[in-house]
Amino acid sequence: MSSDARPPRRVVMVAHSHILGGMERRVVSTSAALAERGHQVAFAGPLDGWMGERMQADGHTCLHVPMHGMYDPMSAWKLARFARRWRADVLHGQAQRGGRYADWASRWSGVPAVASANSMVSWRWFRPQMRLLAVSNAVRDHLVQHGLPAQQVEVVYSAVPDIGMQPAREAAPTPAQPLQLLMNSRLVDVKAHDVAVDALKLLPATLPVHLSITGATDTAWAAQIREQVQRLNLGDRVTFLGQRKDIAELLAACDVVLAPSRHEALSLTLMETCAAGRPSIATQVGGNAEIIAEGLNGLLVPPDNARALADAIMRVGTDPALRLAMGRAARQVFEQRFTADIMVRNTVAAYDAAADAQR
Repeated sequence: MSSDARPPRRVVMVAHSHILGGMERRVVSTSAALAERGHQVAFAGPLDGWMGERMQADGHTCLHVPMHGMYDPMSAWKLARFARRWRADVLHGQAQRGGRYADWASRWSGVPAVASANSMVSWRWFRPQMRLLAVSNAVRDHLVQHGLPAQQVEVVYSAVPDIGMQPAREAAPTPAQPLQLLMNSRLVDVKAHDVAVDALKLLPATLPVHLSITGATDTAWAAQIREQVQRLNLGDRVTFLGQRKDIAELLAACDVVLAPSRHEALSLTLMETCAAGRPSIATQVGGNAEIIAEGLNGLLVPPDNARALADAIMRVGTDPALRLAMGRAARQVFEQRFTADIMVRNTVAAYDAAADAQR
């Protein structure tokens, strides 16, 4: 029987987090997309963090499950009991901790489970018998290389909201209207803001440029980047925007998105950039090459290489026609791979496969 022929699924999202990051955004957006298409979603995890608060605000049934560390049988028992009483069709664990507790509760409740592998280090707590959904081929390859059975791991790309193709500027940069670069990510060292700032310093004065950086500014890493900006006399070329939710507006205001991450499983930022029809410059790490086709919708550079990043900014920044063509191609990539319809269809098919395997 096809996924579409079955009744709506009752899904328990299992995730542990108190912060805002890629995994947390995936849980919220995936849950919303499932609910919009008639499926029922409950959330099990800490309710005193960003994700728990968002899931409650979005109207999902929520269960506070603290999941203290990786060995909290009371949380697993509470989750198993809830899954039975709520008549769940599947437990969907997110990342290593959510996946472990979903698997644990599945064995106690008889409700089938799947787990999403969201990072390049997510293998240690996944049992070989678990059905895993890798967010990219890069993550899948990593899991298989660490001994997880290839037949148990499939790729299901995440989705991002369709914010629509944003009108792009056609003119060349001027001192009055410099090339607008955007880094829209957490302000943490793995995102390599330091490399982006170093790249700005290497750009010639003939290319007027400005970099906007989002993310919480009350961290040690944020303070380090602020100090670097001041030390390199780039204060007039860099703006720290703080934590932002207006993604569409930020992308509409920029010309190019930078993602010079040192590690990346599958970048939601790059997917959102595609949805908005903007070119990206990112590093050749993780799943970035599954979003960016070199020279088509963006450019790929080696990690920790400010010179290569600066050269890529020069190439895209000085060629308005190239930026526009890359933006159009980026939008096509979004429509072909990263829409909510595609993600929900593949996710529900995985739920059904897990249920069929347990019969």
